[in-house]
Amino acid sequence: MLKNRFVPNVLKPLVAMLALALFVSAASASASAIVDSGEAASDAAGVIASSTEAGVVDQAPDAVGEISGEALLAQFPAFMNEYKSYQPSKAELEAVAALEDDTLLILFGTWCHDSEREVPRLLKTLDASGLDVPRFTLFAVDRTKRDPEGIAKKHGLKYTPTFILLRDGEEVGRVVERADTSLTQDLKALAAAAE
Repeated sequence: MLKNRFVPNVLKPLVAMLALALFVSAASASASAIVDSGEAASDAAGVIASSTEAGVVDQAPDAVGEISGEALLAQFPAFMNEYKSYQPSKAELEAVAALEDDTLLILFGTWCHDSEREVPRLLKTLDASGLDVPRFTLFAVDRTKRDPEGIAKKHGLKYTPTFILLRDGEEVGRVVERADTSLTQDLKALAAAAE
């Protein structure tokens, strides 16, 4: 009978040690699971970031410097979408003819929502007019509104897009960000005022 009482008393510390060992093991497994789930969350965040980056990869990185209208529309879907959907008015199309003696410098950002709206509208209007006027240069700037050639600084760029009407290399006027009437009509008014 003593043996039976002694065995349970001897086992109590062993059971306690075993219970402690199981507790430590379980706690370690939980900690590992938490770390693993954190890594999984981190991995998931990486997948989301990769997915987001993948969405941006479909579009070219921001352009900086001179770019053709064709390249702009081909590389930047937002510009192409606006180009396709925009329908210039008859007055806008007629206004293009008044710009035949002028040159247009277009300073814009491929990252800029105002540029995404206004630049393709101008390109569509020029294309739809059937005229080869005005001669124009599309010049993209970075997000700080600068460029390696210093064109933006030379022309005092503050906001994008900025459409600078030039005659004989001299600025006649500019339309900044958004036209009052329509871009070609505003440019036509600038051209008329310079005569």
